[in-house]
Amino acid sequence: MITPNIEHLHYFTTVVETGSFTAAGRKLSRDRSSIGQAIANLEIDLGIQLFHRNGRLISLTDEGESLYVRARTLVQNYQSFCQLSQNVANHIESSLVIGVDFLTTLEEISHIDQTLSTRFPGLAVHWQNHPTNNLDLLLEKGTIDIALRLYQNRDLPEEFHPQHIDNVTMCCVMNSDVSAQLPATRGYSELRKLPMVSYPDLDIVMRTDRFELVQQTFSPQSALEIIRHKPSWGVVPRKMLNNEYSGYQAFNIDTDDPLCVRRITLWHHNESFGKAKQWLISELTTLLSELS
Repeated sequence: MITPNIEHLHYFTTVVETGSFTAAGRKLSRDRSSIGQAIANLEIDLGIQLFHRNGRLISLTDEGESLYVRARTLVQNYQSFCQLSQNVANHIESSLVIGVDFLTTLEEISHIDQTLSTRFPGLAVHWQNHPTNNLDLLLEKGTIDIALRLYQNRDLPEEFHPQHIDNVTMCCVMNSDVSAQLPATRGYSELRKLPMVSYPDLDIVMRTDRFELVQQTFSPQSALEIIRHKPSWGVVPRKMLNNEYSGYQAFNIDTDDPLCVRRITLWHHNESFGKAKQWLISELTTLLSELS
């Protein structure tokens, strides 16, 4: 049997997915007759009729139906191989593992991930969420390539390079039913009577041990959900607040000054640097500021 042309297989899968030779031609920047001739040649090579034709109306034959999924997989693998080989030639790594702590929002992760995928096609980006204190060890072991975490005033190994990225504005929130009964600026005395909902890394931002009634949860998002439905309060990144939700209300503790924490990115000097990692380090501040 003659080996089918990978380009013809691409035409075949595109015709199936777009529904016609004309639509496939538009998507592939080819005229309809070129698409039709390629499909005809593919059918000759395979010795199989792939489509029923009724004028301009087409439908898959049983044989075409059975071959479509395999053809799509072949085309995707071929395109993936071509992209990978191009990345290797351009010194772009095949994968990047990014570690973040619990104050990195899902919106920030999504924005960075989408931008990397657009700029570096074929780059596999893996995200790992860990407590701030664990990220340095993972970086040292080579489990992650770069860390985005809260700044902590502690000594780092000399081979680590910390870079200030931005300041995360934190916000106190309280269950709306309770909040309506208290003044706009709350003091610690009022808050001691109300359960505080905490999560990993919050103790780095403020002294949670000053409050006797502390309920632990696993993320800022889960803390917000508890506060919305139960008489309680907590501290979360302002970016996580959704104005559409009425279950909580923002407030200040003792002062109108905003509560901000520094955030840094961290990487290992001795690990390899591809173009994607270099670009991310240089552009991370800009990427995060685009969401402000």
